[in-house]
Amino acid sequence: MNENEFRIVEQLYGVMIIIIRGFFLQALINTFISEEIMDRAKKIVLSVVVTVEGIVLFVLPVEMTGAWTVISFLTILAVFYFYNKKVMPQIFFVYFLWLNMFFVWYIINVVLSDCLSNWLIVNIDYSKPDALSSFYRNMIINICLEIIFLAASLVAIFFCIKKICRLKRDMSWTEALFLSIYSAVSYCIAYMIAQVMVVPLNEGVFILLDEKRNLRIALPILAILIFVGEMTAIATWQRYRRLKEEDLLLQEQIQEQEFLRKKIEYTEKHEDQIRTLRHDMAGKLMILKSFLENNRYQDARDFLSEMDIELSAGGIRYATGNPITDVVINEAASQAEKLRCFFDCNYSFPDDMTISAMDMAVVMNNLLDNALEAVTAIPEADRIIKISGALKDNFYLIKMENSYDGKIIKAADNSIISKKKALTDSDKHGIGLKSVMDIADKYLGAVDIKTENKMFVVKVMLQNTGN
Repeated sequence: MNENEFRIVEQLYGVMIIIIRGFFLQALINTFISEEIMDRAKKIVLSVVVTVEGIVLFVLPVEMTGAWTVISFLTILAVFYFYNKKVMPQIFFVYFLWLNMFFVWYIINVVLSDCLSNWLIVNIDYSKPDALSSFYRNMIINICLEIIFLAASLVAIFFCIKKICRLKRDMSWTEALFLSIYSAVSYCIAYMIAQVMVVPLNEGVFILLDEKRNLRIALPILAILIFVGEMTAIATWQRYRRLKEEDLLLQEQIQEQEFLRKKIEYTEKHEDQIRTLRHDMAGKLMILKSFLENNRYQDARDFLSEMDIELSAGGIRYATGNPITDVVINEAASQAEKLRCFFDCNYSFPDDMTISAMDMAVVMNNLLDNALEAVTAIPEADRIIKISGALKDNFYLIKMENSYDGKIIKAADNSIISKKKALTDSDKHGIGLKSVMDIADKYLGAVDIKTENKMFVVKVMLQNTGN
């Protein structure tokens, strides 16, 4: 084998490295991005585009150090910016994880390749005429082993990540930046090591591993620490999200228990009223009988009118067709009346509804709680709450409208924060709307939020699968 043939093999080596990295990128995207967000075909196309960019830049006859890193980063961000902005934090993190895991291999490979190449060179008999051919042949063996080592390393790394990330979870920009800082720092360390590994001098070449032999041990340890640190950060994030979801589930269970408590109190209160009315009824009938026996018909009419007013005052204001939603809406109406807020309800719970009454109560309660909180911040004359519900085809549509002061507080992930909760418990802000969105997802529905003319409008669509 001559030098020209060896240079061709070197070019193929660079292309193979890029192709293997392209497969690894596609595997990471599959791990963190669900099929519902981007199907497998589109993920493959994206990975192929990034890989082709790398190959083109590699074969160009000009120095393009770092160009693929920048161009591939911009390509991936541009695709998800126009395709689905919500998953940009995930793909941002995936990109830096992809870079970091490659450089974990690179740092270890530098040491292993140096040791192997030294051993292969030492064993060449330079007195033979084919010594140069043997040299190139041994270097090709070294290159092939590097490719095998890269493929095996990335497969092992992928299975470690896959085991840690069993579920595809959402990621906020705060979480993405927190996780990516470690990868970015590791990338910079590896890049600096690559720059000083072999340095041309006026009279020879400076080879770092020849001058600093102890780095043959230190560099692999550094790579392992980078890998362990990255896996620890991902595992910590996964645990944090799992605990956050469990906390949200606990809050929903607490809400369900509160609904049951309210229902019991509400029922007991009305049973007490009925017992009181029954107890008083005998005496009032005697009075009415006395008026009639004495021909005092006008007094009897007046007395009956007073009884009608009393009975109306003790009745249920809004009957929705379900006792649980009756409790939620009538309690909210009572609070609105105390706040001197206009309250209008046009909601009913159909008999053939397959949506759980408890889930519906969670939606109604959270929307009404947020509305009642919002109207307390504005003058009494401007306080308005309207809620309506209607069954259309296979969907039940809920619309909540309430006036507010025109100010919206948002978290880093663009979710709306309750002003009261923002001042008291920042870790649990937005649980109400989050619960509503989770229930909408459960019933294959959606939540739409709009603000206009100081009116906060939330539309919730739930699929009624029974129809």
